Amino acid sequence: MADTSRVWGGILCAAIVIVALIFLWGIAVQSYWALALPVIAGFLGVLAMGFWIGWTILTIKTAPAMAEPSPPEKQNAGPSPEQKKSA
Repeated sequence: MADTSRVWGGILCAAIVIVALIFLWGIAVQSYWALALPVIAGFLGVLAMGFWIGWTILTIKTAPAMAEPSPPEKQNAGPSPEQKKSA
């Protein structure tokens, strides 16, 4: 698996270099699309992430809240300090 990961990493690096060269060529010839396409892709990527977050929140399954156990009642060993003062 490590070998295929390295192959895919090399392919990804080569693809990025090719896309960067195409982008720089588009800027050099002053093409509108050289700037428009990356902006469109980035904007749609942000929208997709927002939709994914909303979808995740919408479809998450939660367990119903469990009732908290009531604290055990204290054994009354004698009068409280307030009761002693009033007596």
